[in-house]
Amino acid sequence: MKLAASIRVTALSLITLVVCPDPAAAQRSPERYRHFDVWATSCAHISSDAARARFSVERAIQQSEGREPGAPRFDWDLWVDAGDLSGSNYPPSPREGREYVRQLQSMTEHRREQLYNVQGNHDATYFDEGAGSWFRKWADPLGENTANSGVDPTRRPFPVEGTWERYAFTAGNVLFLMLSDRNSAPFPVGRGSSEQKIFGGSPAGAVTRATFEWWKRQVLDNQDKIIVTVHHHALRDTTTASGNDEGRRHHHDDDSGGASYLYYVIENDDPANFEFTPDAHVFEDFLAEFDREHGHGAIDLWIAGHTHPRGPDDRTGGKSITEDRWGVHFLQVAALTLHHGVCAPMSRLITFESDSDEAQARVYLHEPYRTHPVGFYEPSTVSLKLRHAFRAPERIPPVAPFPPETKRVKRTNIGVTPQLIPFQRADPSIDLHERIQPDGDGRIPIVDWIRDDAETAIGNRPRLDDDQKYGTVAEFDGTHRLRVGPVDVDGWTGLTVSVQVFANFRVKSAMRAISMDRVVDDGCFFLSYDEHRWRWSVWDETEGRWADADAPLPKRVTAHWHRVTGIASADRGVVELVIDGKVVASAPWGNKSLKNPGKAELVIGADSSERMFGESLRGRIHDVRIFSRALSLDEVRGLEN
Repeated sequence: MKLAASIRVTALSLITLVVCPDPAAAQRSPERYRHFDVWATSCAHISSDAARARFSVERAIQQSEGREPGAPRFDWDLWVDAGDLSGSNYPPSPREGREYVRQLQSMTEHRREQLYNVQGNHDATYFDEGAGSWFRKWADPLGENTANSGVDPTRRPFPVEGTWERYAFTAGNVLFLMLSDRNSAPFPVGRGSSEQKIFGGSPAGAVTRATFEWWKRQVLDNQDKIIVTVHHHALRDTTTASGNDEGRRHHHDDDSGGASYLYYVIENDDPANFEFTPDAHVFEDFLAEFDREHGHGAIDLWIAGHTHPRGPDDRTGGKSITEDRWGVHFLQVAALTLHHGVCAPMSRLITFESDSDEAQARVYLHEPYRTHPVGFYEPSTVSLKLRHAFRAPERIPPVAPFPPETKRVKRTNIGVTPQLIPFQRADPSIDLHERIQPDGDGRIPIVDWIRDDAETAIGNRPRLDDDQKYGTVAEFDGTHRLRVGPVDVDGWTGLTVSVQVFANFRVKSAMRAISMDRVVDDGCFFLSYDEHRWRWSVWDETEGRWADADAPLPKRVTAHWHRVTGIASADRGVVELVIDGKVVASAPWGNKSLKNPGKAELVIGADSSERMFGESLRGRIHDVRIFSRALSLDEVRGLEN
């Protein structure tokens, strides 16, 4: 009997051992990551893209989880977002918050709490509406509003400590210091009050003195860890376009000079006794001094967004999207948006390898860029030396993407705005540039080309229609363009382009009649218009910017045929915009000859991008000319005949 009892107990013990592992044993040997992937994003500008039927966050999630045909999937274990969820130039609305959560709810393979946010300048409210109130409700880093945001603090794989504007969490031996931009402040630091209703994103970056001191203490107290700082803004003179005055191309409503970097320190955030220091450079000074004293960086990575690069190889200001300063790696991770400011949508994937003191950062293109398809852009892959070897955290166990108490958002009031034209996919198209004579009559016979294109070799071609005045004309509806191809302009000391166009001024998007320039890149020239003005732009290599001759439309304007001509003359040092035989605008131009730094192609009715085109025309075109010289005003007037 004793033997039988012993056998029964032993068998039961064996069964128990198999079904329910000893918790203590599991803790002694947890399953850890071999590779730990951190996805870094910024600048989704949700409403800007949604108005054109593009959903920037949802699209990126679906690509990462392998649910978009043709887009390579990629794994991520942790997602840090550097802000600017909103696309509004006023404080963001509740509907934009709901739309953000709706797009996040497309997740199927990750939990909402794997995403850690900081506030960008566009995410801020007026200061009298409560600093960070919109961000705390919808991005919600502390999990204060689970029903709205979907963040349950008990489900965080890496718990956070701090406040909404400055908090920390640790993954393995990596300390993340998350700093929000403080744009809910009196003007000029922030958006001002609800009574002022100031238009614009107030782009220059700001933190409080308390946030800086907290960050500094965290850095000094955790030198045994890999340290990653995330803020919406880069520091001055680190990554692309982060120098003084270099942000004006992206942020035209800022006069501080610091539009593209962390510029202000708020000394007292009480609106009644508001005090601030402009161009404070406290982070830069601390990092530089630490590097001098210790011979290595105080932190490992600074992740930022804000200034949208035109592409992964954008070097505005002589700086790239990955730079080293003061022993620190600075990564520009913007932007997920396509339509807010027009940029090349991309993000970064940072891979840490267990027991290695090197990480790898790759660029993922969320839309085609030049000739590159969606996916990883290998020329921008970099290795990042770390101050310590990486110790991986335990694997994150799978759970439902959202906690049960979160409200399911089925749809929002954000919808497509018909007057705004989305980007279009570019179909393959034959070269036509050898059929034109810029040194002769300059004619680009688009009607003849379309009529003779029986095999549809011209991709995205406009259709032909009858016009009472000019007979057969080309009709562009916003989905068309006509690619001419590469035109060699090297050595041209003058240029004239002229288009007979029936303009639609009710469209709110910019529309190009003729272009040798990509929207996301600096090219050679373009002639465009929108609901407010005509614009003729020629690249000025001597100034590193566009020479713009633009003219406002008359207050009362109707759709009408116009002969619109752009002239560039190196001899006279000027670009001129001529409409219906009259010079309506001019600007100085310093080039000795034309420059086409991006090798953009000649295109009628849109920009010159190879895989995806924008600023496409809604209107009619009858006659198009391009000349390799600057025509006189009399010659321009003679084109009508």
